[in-house]
Amino acid sequence: MKFLDITNWMYRRYGSIGTFVFIFLFCLGSPVLGMAQVGLYDVWETKVTNSKKYSNPFDYNVIELRATFTSPSGKKFNFFGFYDGNGNGGQNGNVWKLRFMPDKVGTWKYSYSWTDGTSGGSGSFTVVDTGLPGPLKVATDNSWYFMTSKGKPFDFRGYDLHVVAKSTATRKILSEVSRVKNLLKTQVIDHGYNFTMLDGVTNRARQTNRVNTWKESWWLNTTDTKTFDISVWKAYEEILTLAKDKNVYIINFNGMIHQPDRYNVQDFKVFLRYWVARVAPFYNYFGWSPTWEWLDIWSASEVNQIMQYVYDLDPWKRMLSSHDCSHNSFSSWLRFSMRQSQSRDVFNGNSRNAPWNQFSNLKPKCGSDSGIGSKFVNKPIVGSEDLWEIPSGNWKQPRNRTEVRRGAWGILMAGVMPLYSEWNPEISGGGTGEPDIRRMFDFFYSKTKYREYKQLNSLVSKSNRQIASGKEGLEYLVYDENGGSISINLSGVGSSNTFDVLWYNPTTGATQNGGKVTGGSSRTLNSPISGDTVLLLTRGDADTTPPKAPTGLSIR
Repeated sequence: MKFLDITNWMYRRYGSIGTFVFIFLFCLGSPVLGMAQVGLYDVWETKVTNSKKYSNPFDYNVIELRATFTSPSGKKFNFFGFYDGNGNGGQNGNVWKLRFMPDKVGTWKYSYSWTDGTSGGSGSFTVVDTGLPGPLKVATDNSWYFMTSKGKPFDFRGYDLHVVAKSTATRKILSEVSRVKNLLKTQVIDHGYNFTMLDGVTNRARQTNRVNTWKESWWLNTTDTKTFDISVWKAYEEILTLAKDKNVYIINFNGMIHQPDRYNVQDFKVFLRYWVARVAPFYNYFGWSPTWEWLDIWSASEVNQIMQYVYDLDPWKRMLSSHDCSHNSFSSWLRFSMRQSQSRDVFNGNSRNAPWNQFSNLKPKCGSDSGIGSKFVNKPIVGSEDLWEIPSGNWKQPRNRTEVRRGAWGILMAGVMPLYSEWNPEISGGGTGEPDIRRMFDFFYSKTKYREYKQLNSLVSKSNRQIASGKEGLEYLVYDENGGSISINLSGVGSSNTFDVLWYNPTTGATQNGGKVTGGSSRTLNSPISGDTVLLLTRGDADTTPPKAPTGLSIR
């Protein structure tokens, strides 16, 4: 008998009150209306138990929990779970977990089974849109940039925390989680940044003299690469969760392993599968770079094996990268580049394929492009190690506020997305250049149509320490080191076209209207600002509204 037939019969026999009670009780026990609820792109999780004893429950070759998720449209996703000890960070127990990131609203169904034939089960959950942006993708309006899974342009604001381990007292993530979360809140979230780089927990040897890593590791000891420290994973996931809930994307520095370590690719797959099961459902866990300079330990073919395996495991086909060398052979899985082109002035990072300034011994292994392979020049580029503020100037990095500011503007005006980093002890917030970075992002994203820009350096004078970007005929942006007069060639624009002049002080954030200027020839404008100056010319009759976000896009 159908539900409607039952309610009609109930109404005839017991009246409206009896029918109401029946419907209420039915809904209360309904597996659809009473099911768990999770946000779109959020982490759905459930735990199941398995009392059997296995020689290594972490190793998918021994035992694996497998699942199939069915979306509201009927699309199926095959995924797998992970062993989680007692389910609360303890190493021993009979708890296993399934995690998933739903990319459609509505009712989802799932079923699970075990590879040894142990009885499985099934269930369902509802997905509602709670406002999370979802994983980043290459933007459709300009492939230099990112957009969210909802099709909205992503205005990148990058702040780097990858040296935080060096500055903590114990350098143990289990005792420093609160400090890291506090730094994430005060330095990143509270200051409006939406993208940060962190260390993975990858020091397998647990040595105390390694600079950029935690003493603890994903692994339990120095020799067994197929059993993992659950408490460490749980601690790291606390940080991921805070970032996720605040729409902050996290990229890896030494993500999967510490750089001096090396693993046989086949053995490493046990870790990779566990990694994907635990962290792939975090929409904000980004890039998944295997280590930092991978060229020290692996060949390009080995990196391809590792990252292609990860890419194939991930049902959402997340954007992946490799730190500092986008080898052309990575084209099947690499979706954006991480770059190291240390920048102390507006010129050094003002290029999309700027090569390494150091590690000349590694350049040949990366190919003729020495960093950004030719296949990736027009894909998104993150300046992951372009912009550390280090007073000593180590590794050719900017040494002070002025060099930080100039380097950042040069990077951003090339369409590269800069990550600002403060070296210890400035990691606690004493970096002199950081306020200028915030001002730069605020100006760029509120005053310019940057996603339509190309570099226009030929229109200004390099000898006068100037760079330019913009959209010819409509908008021009110039950065001038030390200020003074700026001559810009507007001969390609008709003399009947008039541009509004705006001066901006990148040191203080102050703006000043400068009247108007016409096209038709080279024009010289005298800056009212003493010191570094930004000039913005906007054609008076041009459409100044920001570009509309693409619509109708989904994660897949």
